[in-house]
Amino acid sequence: MQFYCPYCLGLKKAFKDHNYCSNNNDTIESVKSNAFYMNSQHVHSGKHISRLSIRGVLNGYQYYKTGSKDKLVKQDNYLIINQGQSWYSEINSETPVEMIVVAFHPDFLKKAAYSLSASSEDLLDNPFTGLEKEINYFENTYPNDPQIKNLFLQLKKNIISEEKSELFYEQIYFELYQLMLNKHQSCLKQAELLPTKKQAVKKELYQRLGNAKDYMNVNLGKKISLQEISSAVALSPYHFLRLFKALYKITPHQYLTSERMKYAYHLLSTSYHPIKEISFRCGFDDQSSFTRVFKSHFNKTPLQIRKQKFHY
Repeated sequence: MQFYCPYCLGLKKAFKDHNYCSNNNDTIESVKSNAFYMNSQHVHSGKHISRLSIRGVLNGYQYYKTGSKDKLVKQDNYLIINQGQSWYSEINSETPVEMIVVAFHPDFLKKAAYSLSASSEDLLDNPFTGLEKEINYFENTYPNDPQIKNLFLQLKKNIISEEKSELFYEQIYFELYQLMLNKHQSCLKQAELLPTKKQAVKKELYQRLGNAKDYMNVNLGKKISLQEISSAVALSPYHFLRLFKALYKITPHQYLTSERMKYAYHLLSTSYHPIKEISFRCGFDDQSSFTRVFKSHFNKTPLQIRKQKFHY
């Protein structure tokens, strides 16, 4: 008897028959690349195994667990999950969150990577081959960029309107993949800033520091110490602090404060929670210190933002 996954059934799909679900005994190779959209306040995906995928939201916050790591996807970042990785996702929001996912077929990846790396001469002589080597992406959240956001918006529009042009979607998939590959190369260059000579160590440290950022994002409302953050990524506190500053040019405290302020702005704009409660949700002990930091960050008080958004 075939099992139908409630999460996968709830997705709006570019093509209804192109849905790979590890809980439905599908094989990764048997299903074409596809794009998915969901608009919901509450999502509980259950555990899945991923194809290589890029995942974003157009508004709000979405929690992921990839392997054993916690991630938070929001409108200013996106997440890449490698093929074969386990994942789980939740949305619990007072307002609907719009989610976009593109999952790539392995054969598409081989051919797209070959077309972007081979010379013009090789592409003329062997136009239909592909790269066999699989690229292992850093499984972190990445800062969003306007090109990726624009492609997500195009996907949303065409999935909702039930556009069935394979040519349109293939072009979008290729553009997204090219941007993902460019970002991966950029990350490898950024990892060169880390003070170690071995390339394998640079990559491992880069992944761990990205995990540290994600750990802070998931724990915006908690009181977290340098010891706790560094322990979460298996680094000593001051080694972690030195590496974080070397890579991102800011301290963990500065990063965490900035993300808390973004979350506070979101809650002030989309909920009717009292400002005092929002300050607690963003990791502050009292409303006055929260208001002071918020005003320093946005040059407006929390009350001014709330009045602006709700017109009262």
